Amino acid sequence: MIIGNKPVRPPQTSGTASTSARPATQPARNVVKDSFSAGTAATQRTAAVTAAPPGDHGKLMNDYLTGAIPPPADFEQVMGYKPFAIQTPHGQRMQDPLGYASVPGQIGPVKEFDKAAKTHDYGYDLLRYFEKKGTPLKPEARKAADKLFRNDMFDYANDQKGALNRFKYRAWAQIYATAVELNSVRQGHGPP
Repeated sequence: MIIGNKPVRPPQTSGTASTSARPATQPARNVVKDSFSAGTAATQRTAAVTAAPPGDHGKLMNDYLTGAIPPPADFEQVMGYKPFAIQTPHGQRMQDPLGYASVPGQIGPVKEFDKAAKTHDYGYDLLRYFEKKGTPLKPEARKAADKLFRNDMFDYANDQKGALNRFKYRAWAQIYATAVELNSVRQGHGPP
């Protein structure tokens, strides 16, 4: 259930009156015309979108971070870098090539969680990007970026050989993920 959003189009009436009662010269409202050819893939059409689309912003963030949809068309111009894809044992991830694990004092296994951190940094840059474009993403987007960060770190930890190594990396994953999530709560799950 969506609460507080403006309707996308006027409600339909149940009577026989329809759009035919509208003057013929008035253009149809809320019609989006696809400027791509009929053979264009859905991901290519999505790439041209520069404003935050309506809908589930958590899923949108996850789709960006996993490469299911490409970065917005002008992302590189606005944010100063081009994200790149890597393949992990748990699926494709999009990365900020300039990203890193920003841990105070660089304590813990920062190198080991580097891939998760670079994907997470790209997610936060998407939040900043959409804010700069004047269409900030909903809090669900940041929650999704934080959740994928947590999952990626725990996947890394669980992939380790030996119970001691798994325990050690799980402990660090919990510490890092909790710190990130608490910071997100402190910032209202908006752009950092």
